[in-house]
Amino acid sequence: MRLFSPQGDAMPTSPIPSAFPVAGHLTRHPEADPHRAAVEQSIREMYAQRYGALVPAFAPMLLALREGSHVLAAVGYRRADEGALFLEQYLDAPVEALIAAHAGRPVDRAGIVEVGNLAAPRGGEGRRLVQLLGPYLIGEGFDWVVGTVTQELRAMLVRLGVAPLTLGRAVPDALGDQARCWGSYYEHEPVVMAIHLRRALRHFMTRRARLAAGGRP
Repeated sequence: MRLFSPQGDAMPTSPIPSAFPVAGHLTRHPEADPHRAAVEQSIREMYAQRYGALVPAFAPMLLALREGSHVLAAVGYRRADEGALFLEQYLDAPVEALIAAHAGRPVDRAGIVEVGNLAAPRGGEGRRLVQLLGPYLIGEGFDWVVGTVTQELRAMLVRLGVAPLTLGRAVPDALGDQARCWGSYYEHEPVVMAIHLRRALRHFMTRRARLAAGGRP
């Protein structure tokens, strides 16, 4: 069983388009990075505070939203072509097959990335992290991002103009004894979702332009 945060919702990166004027910057923290421990500790603390959860393991790559040396928010990711994803424990078919069924066309597993370990103490920092994460993942060559998303995070994505595909419910029974680590997390009705990155970015940019012109969201 692959250990990874169930939440898809606590070195310089690829260039971020100037359309995202947000404070802070992203830093990368692979498993060998000496600064990674501080990011992991921030994630542990945020999950403990929000859900009473004990995070047993982390994604191979962590990203931190920072101002100076301070970690404002963090997220982890794993390539789907490197093995089974954590969230596939909740699904009855490989993630690329389910996305293809919704999208109506074949989907290459190499273009899918799973996000998790998402931790942000305040909504504003969470939104900033999400705004930076999409362009970053596109720059890394991914087409689809998948994750386990609470109802609160899904509502935030919808407010940003993103319409995720729902692939299935995330139920604690799928994890067996490991589910006890996650405290009250499953009370937030998480579901497994997929987002086409470039389409979501276009929708966000269109919504942003409409708002700037004084239109409705």
